[in-house]
Amino acid sequence: MSGYCRGPMNLPASMLLRRAAPLVLAGFIFESCAHYQPQPLVPEQSASEMESRTLGGGAWDRARLTAAALKMQPELEVARAKVATAQAAIVTAGARPNPTFGFSATNVSRLLGGMPPWISGFTLDVPIETAGKRGHRIAQAQALANAAALSFSQAEWFAKSRVRKSLLDSFAAKQRFEIFREQQGDFEETLKLLEAQVEAGEVSRIEAFQARSHLSETRLLSREAETKSAEARAALAAAVGVSVHALDGVQISFAGLEALPRPDERKLRRAALLQRSDLLATLAQYAAAEAALRIEIAKQWPDLHLGPGYAYDQGQDKWTIGFNVTLPVLDQNRGPIAEALAKRREAAANFNALQAKALGEVELALATYRGALAKLETADQLLAAHEKQLRSSEALFKGGESDRLTLVSARVELHNARLSRLDAHAAALQALSALEDAAQLMLTSE
Repeated sequence: MSGYCRGPMNLPASMLLRRAAPLVLAGFIFESCAHYQPQPLVPEQSASEMESRTLGGGAWDRARLTAAALKMQPELEVARAKVATAQAAIVTAGARPNPTFGFSATNVSRLLGGMPPWISGFTLDVPIETAGKRGHRIAQAQALANAAALSFSQAEWFAKSRVRKSLLDSFAAKQRFEIFREQQGDFEETLKLLEAQVEAGEVSRIEAFQARSHLSETRLLSREAETKSAEARAALAAAVGVSVHALDGVQISFAGLEALPRPDERKLRRAALLQRSDLLATLAQYAAAEAALRIEIAKQWPDLHLGPGYAYDQGQDKWTIGFNVTLPVLDQNRGPIAEALAKRREAAANFNALQAKALGEVELALATYRGALAKLETADQLLAAHEKQLRSSEALFKGGESDRLTLVSARVELHNARLSRLDAHAAALQALSALEDAAQLMLTSE
């Protein structure tokens, strides 16, 4: 048998090369594959990192705290991860189907004439997608990636909103505590003056008892305001994405929080109906549903499979070529098309419902804000009246026409008016924040 170099199973060298080629190709392909790299989660490590987060020195206003929240808020990390996942899906959608390689070997026993007893060969299945299915998959994945990016914008907006609301709560609690502390001093002085009058027989003990009750109530309210301040501080730390201890020694600035603008209502409505991130994300999801429908319709056209092959048959090279295609005679993808149509209708309904909800939220927020501004205007008038009354009492006291108890009582009434005005102002600020959330439009500078 000249011309043959015998190897395993007495195969000729040419045949060994033909068999080795696919193995070499497979080795090259698998060598270029991605490899798994473990990345375990260690709760102790992540907890330590969270607790070690700190803020730098200086005054931290709304703008700085918001910037820190956008960098450190864990919920935003979740939203970023979802965007990365959606973007990776675009690569998956654009992948072309791999060809399939098949190899077979047949042993022929009792072969005469000294011919090689083996018949070996390989086949290829080369799939060819038709009707633009790959393009529709890519369009669907891109639409879903856009929806994820818009959802991230939504998460960013609410991170900013949480910082603002927490600052407003801290601002109101701090001012309430200061007013109660001043009022407590006035009630203590009132009680001393009344007790002296009781000893002198000028007033009844009932008046002193009432003053003592007011003092106890004010002390209780002062403690409550102190607790609210601590709660607001903890909420602010959570909004930024740090532990409450990270705010120790940090000077919080409330500059710019007191502004109460008169917004353009028409602009607010249009922003709510056309620019909100959640609306735009729902619109992107509708585009994805459209692309999904196009995919299912395109599946009515079967893909083509080319099938070239080769066989080494007892010393002879034999080549084959063929193709196969699914015949859509029993099923024309009617079920998946119907599902895709229904999901597109559902996506459209979701968008319309969310748009109506957005308009309702803006209308409600506008009504609340108008009412809060009107109440604040009344509180301002009441405060101005009590300030005028205090100036009159001070003048009468200096002129010897009034006693000190009357002056202190005027100061107590002024503190009550200041508290009413503070509550009205805080309610207006929170209503403004709700209005910004409803339209997702910044009405004040950060």
